[in-house]
Amino acid sequence: MGWSIANIVNEVKISKQCAKDLFKAQEDGEEIWYEIKEVTYEGKLTFNSDHGEFMDYISSPHIQEVLLKHKVKGDICFGSLEGDNFGEFWGYRFDGKGRIETLEGKLQWYEKK
Repeated sequence: MGWSIANIVNEVKISKQCAKDLFKAQEDGEEIWYEIKEVTYEGKLTFNSDHGEFMDYISSPHIQEVLLKHKVKGDICFGSLEGDNFGEFWGYRFDGKGRIETLEGKLQWYEKK
């Protein structure tokens, strides 16, 4: 069974130079973006839902390397509501100083008051 994920949080803004470096950093055959203008939307990274489970390109070390070099700051988080990884939520926290932490999330249900 195939699955897809959703980008839930996207706080990281990047510079035009960072976007250019990310576009260049794509590995052969990876095709995250087809044109440089697809890297960002309103200064934030874009995530193409048509890429299904491959939407999370942040997990790629060569992409992380570029983002860390540019000292980006903020969280980028994903979640899955179908497929074999149903209910998994994860992400990345960039501290703006060249470091990254991985995040794990969960849904929490509570009574509406």
